[in-house]
Amino acid sequence: MFEDHGEPASIGPAPDARILHVVTTTRGVIGEVAVDAIRGHLAAGRQVAVAARTSVISRLDLPHSPELAIIPIGARDRVTGADPSSSLTLHQHYRYVDVVHAHGLHAAALAGAAQTGLPARMRPALVATIGRFRASNVVDGASAKIVERTAAVVLGTTAPTSAHFTDSVPVTERAQLRRPDVRQRLAPTVGRAQVRENLGLPSGSFLVATPMRLSDGDDLTTFLEAALTMFDHRPDRRVVFALTGAGRERSTIENSFTRTHPVVLADEGSVVDVLAAADIVVGSKDMTGVDVDGLMQLGRATVVLGNARAARPWGDAAPRVDADDTPGLLRAITSLVDSPQERTSAAFAVKRRVDDVDPAALIADDLLDVYAEALAHRR
Repeated sequence: MFEDHGEPASIGPAPDARILHVVTTTRGVIGEVAVDAIRGHLAAGRQVAVAARTSVISRLDLPHSPELAIIPIGARDRVTGADPSSSLTLHQHYRYVDVVHAHGLHAAALAGAAQTGLPARMRPALVATIGRFRASNVVDGASAKIVERTAAVVLGTTAPTSAHFTDSVPVTERAQLRRPDVRQRLAPTVGRAQVRENLGLPSGSFLVATPMRLSDGDDLTTFLEAALTMFDHRPDRRVVFALTGAGRERSTIENSFTRTHPVVLADEGSVVDVLAAADIVVGSKDMTGVDVDGLMQLGRATVVLGNARAARPWGDAAPRVDADDTPGLLRAITSLVDSPQERTSAAFAVKRRVDDVDPAALIADDLLDVYAEALAHRR
């Protein structure tokens, strides 16, 4: 049986780390993240400051707490005459702050500009949650440039937003959201038998599929090593490994693995159909075509490949294997392959998890780990 990892504990920054949230609006998915983060961090006993307009503070409806400080600024979610004063106010408080989390592109630009003139040792680590924007727009483009120069972490609400900052910001990834930026309920459009035929799977074989991003890293290496060594590990089982993700290593996989090993490279547009047809899916921190919520919706027995933070959304519904642990991944897959009952139970657990998880608590806990990572990449 799998080891029960339970709910991964948050590591986060030191307990006395001082967190400043810059909030210009409570509307939309980014506003929801701000509310969940601030309330969750106060509930956890963290030292929290909020810089926002009085009307925004009122809408946040925060509890009275000795750990909460309010910093009035006039900034809105668009350019106004209050911006220089808002940045100056932030600048004056930065020496007392360890992490700044700016919610929205304009808030992030103001927070980044506020670092101007501060020596490196006095600059807080900047985390920016950013939604969709137009880089061709003069204001948006200029704001993005400030973020590129100053942020330690960018959390994008969409994959294109995250990708925009990948080459300029130390850490970029998808933001955890209370609800998807584009709400959808995933369901396959092609039947299981047809998918397996399209992939050329031998009769009686098991399908292990992953939507992980196809870029150089431990998780991709481990997945491919498992595919190459599964026959030696269990010669009595026929297991085919399918990858549906996008990424710069896609052509390498096609040329070096698909012709001589039990590895298939599925069309990126077929991600939902392939995952739904799989006997086992392997989730990871960085996936394309589907997020954790969507993968859970499909209700497949799942193994999570990555660290405790990557596994947190799954709780105890899926076993976790370290990203560089090929033997561990082989054992996890084999355990599910050998037991139809265990696969069924695991599938039901994943399906329930998508409805049972508390998104607000998940967001607050996950952000503490993001802040620790930001401090390690402070600019």
